[in-house]
Amino acid sequence: MRAIFKREFLSFFRGITGWLFLGITMGLFGLYFSLYCLLQGVPTISYSLNSITFAFLITVPVLTMKIFAQERRDKVDQLTMTSPVSVGRIVLGKYLALLCTYLIPVVFMAVSPWILRIYGQVSMKENYTALFGFFLYGATVLAVGLFASALTDNVLIAAIVSFVMIFVGFISGSLAGQFSGNTLLVNLLGWYDFLTPLQDFLTGSLSFRHIVYYLTVIVLALFFTAQIILKRRYTISKKRLSLSVFSGLTILCVLVCAVGANFAMTKVPSKYAELDLTTKKYYTLTDKTQTVLSGLKQDITIYCLAKKSDLTSDYEIVLKKTLEQYAENSSHITVKYIDVNKNPTFVAKYTDSSLDTGSLILVSGDRTKIIAAMDMYQTQVDSSTYQTQLVGYDIEGQITSAVNYLGQEKLATVYLLTGHDESTLSDTFTKVVVKQNAQTKSLNFLKEDAVPKDASAVVIFAPQSDLSKDDVKKLKAYVKKGGRVFAALDLMKTEGLENLQNFLSDMGIQVTKGAVAEMDDDHYYQSNFFILPKVETTDATTDVSGEMQVFMPLSLGFKTEKKSGITLTHLIKTTKKAVVKKDYADQEKLSEALSNANTSIQKEAQDESGPFDLAVIAENKKKGAVAVFGSAYAFTDEMNQQVSGRNATLFGNVISYLLPEVDSKKTVTVPVKMLNTQTLTVNAAAFRMFGLLMGVALPLLLILCGIVICVVRRRR
Repeated sequence: MRAIFKREFLSFFRGITGWLFLGITMGLFGLYFSLYCLLQGVPTISYSLNSITFAFLITVPVLTMKIFAQERRDKVDQLTMTSPVSVGRIVLGKYLALLCTYLIPVVFMAVSPWILRIYGQVSMKENYTALFGFFLYGATVLAVGLFASALTDNVLIAAIVSFVMIFVGFISGSLAGQFSGNTLLVNLLGWYDFLTPLQDFLTGSLSFRHIVYYLTVIVLALFFTAQIILKRRYTISKKRLSLSVFSGLTILCVLVCAVGANFAMTKVPSKYAELDLTTKKYYTLTDKTQTVLSGLKQDITIYCLAKKSDLTSDYEIVLKKTLEQYAENSSHITVKYIDVNKNPTFVAKYTDSSLDTGSLILVSGDRTKIIAAMDMYQTQVDSSTYQTQLVGYDIEGQITSAVNYLGQEKLATVYLLTGHDESTLSDTFTKVVVKQNAQTKSLNFLKEDAVPKDASAVVIFAPQSDLSKDDVKKLKAYVKKGGRVFAALDLMKTEGLENLQNFLSDMGIQVTKGAVAEMDDDHYYQSNFFILPKVETTDATTDVSGEMQVFMPLSLGFKTEKKSGITLTHLIKTTKKAVVKKDYADQEKLSEALSNANTSIQKEAQDESGPFDLAVIAENKKKGAVAVFGSAYAFTDEMNQQVSGRNATLFGNVISYLLPEVDSKKTVTVPVKMLNTQTLTVNAAAFRMFGLLMGVALPLLLILCGIVICVVRRRR
């Protein structure tokens, strides 16, 4: 076998075939690597690998067409037919020669993540998972090409058959989606789908199911190739082999084993059959969700409005895998996919609204919860292109919230205070409240004599004018009886809010006069007023505790004092180097300092020294509580994006902490799993150097080497 391997491997490079394969494969990868990774700063090679899969339609037939067909055409295969080497070793030796030739560009690609690492953060696990899947895909189509070459003695026909077989495997996933029902044709196309399994690897999931699939296809292709050679060998020397070696029973047994292995893998739970190697664990349910599912008693059916085979994009793959996790982790949850084209009246049973593809309908008894597709994905508008781009997955958060809703008898009600020119919570933060299975209502004290009895909490968000003494009296009475209040202040509008500040003062919280400036270089971003504080470890901050987890821009500070019957919990603190700049309480002066990058912030004699609280919770003996934050700007979409959604996580945790009547196991908020939107910073010189080297110079050099070798050998 070693001699066959050596002969075949060297034969690729004694002519132009092997050099052409290397040049085209490396050239296309280098081109897409330059366009995606170097030019656009994408920190993963998966897009580049996915873009060059089409190249195998041409390169693999060219590489494999001669390996058996030419030997048979030139009649030199008689030596193979009569050699003492077993047919299996002959086939394996030739296949290993193909595989080693293919390994050369794969090794070349394996260097590229290290190049990217020079220019920013790169997940090596995700990159090499994608490359491993790409290698398996290539190894599979090479085995198919080898099989096609054994079918005929015509090199051109072998190339055409190889192209057709690889092309069908390339498009079968898309073809299967065009047919409805679970027909034999759809199943056959699904079984012969080479490209769809690759997508899991490209999105960071190491799937043992797909590894087994690719390996069984390779084994089957090599086995059938050996059967073809055996049959021809038998016709030459009937005395040496018996017909049973390549009988129908043998073929049937191998097919049964292959199908059985893949069927067995489908029965293995995803948590054992797949490894989630993504940085943010997109395909793994959090411990919070696991806790909710463990306490679930009601049966819930999740209807996904799409054909399962149609969900092929990256974000739809995350949706499918997440739904699989819910079904596998709870016997009370069933997932069904509904083809709305085949069943157009299905949605009307549950809502009058139209729902996009991929939306979910959760049903438990008579109760229903609808999750629109757009609510499961966090997006933002790119300021440079004005296009909406995906920045995070909220699939698990929305589904877990819906499961909570269907399992609860009573919903919390959060009242948003109005009548004082309060700012409006953005959709992102409103959804955080809704994820707590809380409904929101407006509260205007001009219309209400007291806080409504069904209030679970009251939110005071950045009032621009002061509350009246009567308003404060109603809030005090509400908190005294065990009510919960969340308040976020606007630095620009603190002057004239004496009544609100007196309300906080009664709870032991004194508001500083002026903007907090962090003088520790490690705890602010760009400006001293844009603070990256320390988050204390408390029941209300479990998901974001630690250094520089959240972003608190333009914040007021708090000083606390002990009050009888009041317990204070410090949530967020500055360092000791922080100061309160009283001069910058003026909006115009603060705006001027922020707009002028050259403005130097220094500690002055009149400045009050830190540390300061930036967020505090004060609780009385009746469990009434006031949670106050010095920066309402922290709870805006723009500032939330600066820390990959962790400000929203903090907001959700505090709101969850304030809702008293919901079961503790169900007051969970699963944070949005943010995408790694941080692009690489590749300078123009590096783009030109690596782009020309990988996309042009090296591929052309390889092809030129092949041409020179061919010319020299012909002259001999």
